[in-house]
Formats: sequence, C-alpha cells, structure tokens
Amino acid sequence: MRTGICTTDFEVTGQIPLAADGLFGRIAELGFECVQFAFSSIAESEFAPTGQIEIPDRIPNAALDAAARCAGRYSLPIEVINGTFNMAHPDEEVRREGIRRFALLTEAAEILGAKYISLCSGTRFAGHLWTYSPENGTAGAWNDMYDTICRAVELAERRNITLAIESEAANIINTPENARRVMDEVGSDHLKMILDCANLFHIGRAHPEYVQDTIEHAFDCFGEDIVLAHGKDIRESGGIDFCGTGRGIVDFPFTAQLLKKYGFAGDMFLHGIYDEADMPYALAHWKAAEKAAE
Repeated sequence: MRTGICTTDFEVTGQIPLAADGLFGRIAELGFECVQFAFSSIAESEFAPTGQIEIPDRIPNAALDAAARCAGRYSLPIEVINGTFNMAHPDEEVRREGIRRFALLTEAAEILGAKYISLCSGTRFAGHLWTYSPENGTAGAWNDMYDTICRAVELAERRNITLAIESEAANIINTPENARRVMDEVGSDHLKMILDCANLFHIGRAHPEYVQDTIEHAFDCFGEDIVLAHGKDIRESGGIDFCGTGRGIVDFPFTAQLLKKYGFAGDMFLHGIYDEADMPYALAHWKAAEKAAE
C-alpha cells in the first residue's frame, strides 16, 4: 500500500494556508506518495472551515486548477477529499447546506480523480462537529444522520465515488457496531469504512492492555469494508489525547497484520501529527510496522 498524509496536518490555526505548490512540494519532499486533500489546506480556496461544515460554499476554479496541477507536478495523487460536515446537526438548515456543498464537492472530486470522500457522522452538539453530546444516542440523532448520509450516498453514486466514514467516540457512529449498522441500513457499496485505530478508544480505555482487543474487535465488525486507513495515534491516559503516529499506544505492526489478513487494498494516510519536524519519524514508524507485518 502507499503511504500518504492528510493535508490538514499542515494547517495552522489562525494562519493563512500555504499555496498549493508549497503544500504539495513539502509533502513530496517528506517522502509521501499520495494525499487525503482538504480544500481548506490551500490558499487558492479562500476558505476556512467552520465548526459545522468543513466544505467550501463554493470551489473556485483557481483552487481546482492548482490542486490538479500540483498533484501531477509532484506525483501525489489525490486519493481522498475531505467532505466532513455535521450530518446530525440539530438544525436542519445546517444539514441541508452541508448537502448542497457536498454536491459541489462530488463534482470537484470527479475532476481531481479522487476515488473517495471522507465523512463525519456528526453530533447533536451544535457548536462543533467533533464534540460529544449526550443526545448522540437518541433515535432522532440517528435518523437525522441516516437521512443525511443517504442523500450524500445518492450524490456519490452518480459519480461512482465511494464515501468513507469512521468510528469516532464523540460522534453518532461511535462504535464498530454502529459502523456496521449504518452500512447495513444504507445498503450501498458506495458507503465504506476508514480505519482510524486511535478513534476506537473511549474514555478510560486508552491503556496498553486494551489496545489489541480494541483494534481486533473493529476488524471483526467491519474489516472487509475498510477502504482507507488513518495513522493517527493516542496517548495512554484516562481520557482521549491524540498524538502523531508512533507517539502513543496504537499497535501499528498489529494493525498492519490485520489489514493484510483482511485483504486491505487501500492506502495508509498518516494523520494527527501537525508538526512537520515529527513527520519523518511518523513515516518511518509506519514503514517499520508495515515491514514487520510482511
């Protein structure tokens, strides 16, 4: 499999993002082979994500042209595009606007040759799409999320793009069982899974003795439906404290073994690093894990 990186790892809060040429050039210099791309990561998009929707309300031709040109120049195919918005937001207008922008994103993904769009299942917390709400487990939250996902899947099917969702403790899809449930209920080959092992841990479970069982359980639930992998890590703690690849407790050699066992044919995208100085270590850590699984 190729090893890529999420372009959001190069975004710095409060600062103007790099131009596309600078971003893709840095990624190539670091030795990555492909990218998961967010339009917020390049200055040409003139877009900063909000707490509800991380898709631009319009996608300038300059941004599309720059992304396509630089992906080719630096031999960094855009395999995935971020399509995250709060699919369970309590305000229907926010969900509707997310779908309007998502339709534009599917057009852009087709132009850029991306095979996948990543999703966020969402939360009932209105302020931010990655923040837990105690209402996440209600039937209303599930139904709103489900309806929004179905609309997104319809848009993706028209362009033969696969949508990829992940289990995330703060969101509606917060367990491997819920991931299995949503895929079964939607019933489309265009809705599959991202494996992000760090996101599998709930509060109180981020300890070494739980690591392999937690990862293996996810594979038991949806291993054959994994189309993308993320290399985020999590520190040992009583809470949830994410970190860069190899700086926490995720057992990456074990993960690589299971990906191989389940016939994974996708790519690994490192994520959660946010420090260019640490990216060579993260890349080397994953490569060593992959080699150990051979």
